[in-house]
Amino acid sequence: TPTQNVFLDLQTTIAGRTPVETIEGGGNGEHGLLGLAFHPNYASNGYFYVAYTVRISGGSYFQRISRFKVSASDPTVADPASELILIQQLDEGANHNGGDLHFGADGYLYYTAGDEENPYDFRLNSQKINKDFFCGIFRFDVDKKPGNLAPNPHPSIPTDAGVARFSVPIDNPFVHTSLGGTWNGTYNGAAVTPLSGVRTEFWATGLRHVWRFSFDSLTGDMWAGDVGQDVYEEINKVVKGGNYGWIYREGMHDTAFTNPVPPAKPAGFTSIDPVYEYVHAAIAGGDASLKGNSVVGGDVDRGNRYPSLVGTYIFSYSVSGHVWQMDTTTGATTRLAGLPGAYGVFSTQGVDPSNKDLLFGAYLTGKIMRLSTGSTVNDGFPSTLSATGLFSDLTDLSPAPGMLAYQPNLTFWSDHALKRRWFTIPDPAARMTFNAEGNWTYPTGTVWVKHFDLELSRGNPATAKRIETRVLVKTDTGSYGVSYRWNEAQTEATLVEDAGTEFDVAIDDHGTPHTQRWQIPGRSSCLTCHTPQAGHALSFNTRQLNRAGSINGFSGNQLTVLSEGGFLHGPAPTVANLARHVRPDETQYPLEMRARSYFAVNCAYCHQAGGNGNGFWDGRAHLKLEETGLVNGMPSTTGNPLNKYIVPGDTSHSIVLNRMAATNGFTRMPPLGSTEVDPTNIQLITDWINSELTTRPIYDTWRSSHFAALDSAGDRTADPDGDGLDNYREYLLGSSPLTGAGAWQAQVQNGASPKLRFLRKSHRLYSIQTSETLGSWSAWTPAGLPSGYSAQDEWIELPIPTTPGGKQFFRFQVSEP
Repeated sequence: TPTQNVFLDLQTTIAGRTPVETIEGGGNGEHGLLGLAFHPNYASNGYFYVAYTVRISGGSYFQRISRFKVSASDPTVADPASELILIQQLDEGANHNGGDLHFGADGYLYYTAGDEENPYDFRLNSQKINKDFFCGIFRFDVDKKPGNLAPNPHPSIPTDAGVARFSVPIDNPFVHTSLGGTWNGTYNGAAVTPLSGVRTEFWATGLRHVWRFSFDSLTGDMWAGDVGQDVYEEINKVVKGGNYGWIYREGMHDTAFTNPVPPAKPAGFTSIDPVYEYVHAAIAGGDASLKGNSVVGGDVDRGNRYPSLVGTYIFSYSVSGHVWQMDTTTGATTRLAGLPGAYGVFSTQGVDPSNKDLLFGAYLTGKIMRLSTGSTVNDGFPSTLSATGLFSDLTDLSPAPGMLAYQPNLTFWSDHALKRRWFTIPDPAARMTFNAEGNWTYPTGTVWVKHFDLELSRGNPATAKRIETRVLVKTDTGSYGVSYRWNEAQTEATLVEDAGTEFDVAIDDHGTPHTQRWQIPGRSSCLTCHTPQAGHALSFNTRQLNRAGSINGFSGNQLTVLSEGGFLHGPAPTVANLARHVRPDETQYPLEMRARSYFAVNCAYCHQAGGNGNGFWDGRAHLKLEETGLVNGMPSTTGNPLNKYIVPGDTSHSIVLNRMAATNGFTRMPPLGSTEVDPTNIQLITDWINSELTTRPIYDTWRSSHFAALDSAGDRTADPDGDGLDNYREYLLGSSPLTGAGAWQAQVQNGASPKLRFLRKSHRLYSIQTSETLGSWSAWTPAGLPSGYSAQDEWIELPIPTTPGGKQFFRFQVSEP
C-alpha cells in the first residue's frame, strides 16, 4: 500500500532566514516546488536537486535551483540545512516558470524555464541567448567535471570566492570555438557579442513554456510539451541547439496575433517544427478529443503492462484531462483516456521507477494516479438521460420526485441558449450551509441539472430545439460533470464521451442564415469553471438565489423558501439585507451594478483570488470596485501601454471589453464552451465605460484633486483638517479633507410629520440603525429607503414613526460598492 512521508518541507527550511524568504501561491499554481531530481549517484552521495519559486523580503520572486543532501542519520528525510543554491534568477512574472529537472544519461542536469510570464513574450525573453535563464532548456554540470567551463558571470549565479557552484559542459551548443566548443558565435544569422554575455548553459531555445519534459529511457531522446499562446500546443523532440520557434512560431505556423504584433523574423532565423501540434479547445472545428489547452508533457512508455503503448509517447493536457498516445516517428495521435471530473486537472507526469508504469498527478486534489485500462466513454455513468432517473417524463422534462426547479437572477452567457435548472439533495437529513457573500457548502451527493434549448429562429420560442442536458454532482472531494446530447427526434439524450463533442446548428438569425458551432464540454472541462474556489455550483449562491420564485410548490424569496423547506443549516437569512445580481435589462439599477453582476457571473469563476484565470483582476461582486483591479488595472503585458483592463471613457483600450467582443486584435474570452459573442452585455459594458464610469468617484482620483502626488497628507487614514474624519471617510461623504467644514450630515425635520432627510451620494451604500437609548441599536429599513446605490446624487426623505418614549436616534453606515 502506498504511503507518504514528508521528505523536505521547503517552507520550514527557509523559515527564519534574513532577509525573509517565503513560498507563496502564484499564477496558475506555478509557485513553490516545481521540480526535483535525484543525482545519478544519490545512493552514495545523497544529493538531490530542487527547482522552486521563493519570494524575498515580501518583494521580488526568484526561480531557484538548489542542491540538498539526505540526512546523515535518517535516509527517509532530507537535511534542511544542506541547501546549496546554484541559480537564483529574478522573475518578474507570476507564471511560465517551468522548473522541471532531470538528469540525462550523460550525467548532466537539465532544467526548463518559460518566457517569464504570459502572454506574448511581453518581457522579451525569447530568441535571446545573452540575457537570462528563460525561454529554453538548460544543461548544467553539477559535478564540475574536468575539462568543462565556468559559466559566464550573471547576477543569478551565486559564487564562492568568485567561483560558481556548477560548470558548463564544453559540448553545450553555445560554447564558442575559442573556448573549445563548436559554436561559431552566431544566433539567428547574427553575431552575438560580447561572448562573455552568452548563456552557455542553453541546450535548446525558442520554447515558450515547457512545463514537463522527459528522456526516453531506451534511446535517450528528449521529449517536451510546449504550452501555446492562442491556437496551438506542441510536442517537441528536443535536440542539441534546436530553436523551436517562439515567438516567431507557434506550432507549425508563424505567429499571427495582432495585439501586440509579433516581431519580424530575422533573415537568418530557422526553427524546428514540433512532431505534433493540436489546437485549443475554443478553436472551432476538428475532433474535440484531439483539442485542448496547456499541455503538460509526457513520457515514452517503456514498461511492460500494456504492449500496445510501448515505444509511444503518452502525454496529457491539464485543463480537460485528456491522455493521448503519439507515434514518435509519424506524430499520429489517438486519445486513450480522460481524467474523471472529480479529480481535477493534470499537473504532472512521471514513471514509476519500480516497474516503469506511467504515473499522473492531479494538482487540484493532490492525487497520484496510475494509467490503467478502463472505459473512455462512460466510466459507469448512465448511458442515457432517461436512465439517470432525474426526470419522470422526458416528453415535457417533468422532474423526478425530489428534483426541484430553481431560477438564478442572472444567467451565464451560453450562446443564445435558453436554460432550465433543477437540484436535489438525495439525503433528506443533509443540509446546505448558507453564506451571505462567499461560497455555500453542499452535502456530498447534491445534484444540479441544467438543460439547454436553442431557438433555431432567433427570438421565436416555438422553434426551440433541445440541445443538451448537463449534470453536476458534488462529491466528498470536489465535483464532476457529465453531459447528455439530445437526438434529432428530441425523445432521448445520450451520454457524451468524456472528451466532449461539438457540432453545427443551422440558425435563422432574423432572416439571415447562420451556422452556429455548439460545443459540449468534456467532463474535466467542467472543472475549468466549476472549481472549489468558485464554489462548484456557480448559480447556487446568495446573489443568484435572492429573488422571488417557486421551489417545490412554495413561492416567495428563494432563499426563504430553501430555509423554511429545511435545506439550509441555521436560521433563515434576512433577505432584505442581502445583495443580489441584476440583469442588463433592469435599468432601474446603475450600469455599474449591472456590469459588476455580469463580471461576477461570467468571469469571476476564474478571475478571482486563487482562480484559474490569468491577469490580476477579481470579478467578484462583493469587492469594492477599487479592490477588483479592473479600473485602470495594469495587465501582465506591455504590448500597448494604453491598454488596461477597463479604461473609463476609452473602449478601444479596455482589454476586458475587447476580449468579450474579440475586437482590436484581442482573442475572445471565455476560452471554453462559447463560439458566439454576447451583444447585450457587450453593449452594457460599452455604455458603462463611456458614461457612468467617466464620473464615477475613485479614491485615487479624489486624492489627486486635493493633494500633491506622494503627499502623505493624502493617505486614507490621514486627517489633515483635524475634524475627526480621516480622508477615506471624507471621500465617502463627499466633504472637503482640508477645511474642517462642510461635512456631510443627516437632518431631522420636526413637525407634525417628522422626517429624516439626507443626501444620498452617488455610488454609495447606506444602512441606517436606530435606537431610543443610544445603547441598543437595530437596523432601520423603512419603505422609502432605496436599496443598492445610485449613479446620481439625490435627496432622500424618510418618515420617522413615533415611539413610546418620544425619543429616537439614528446613525448611518456609509460604504462604497
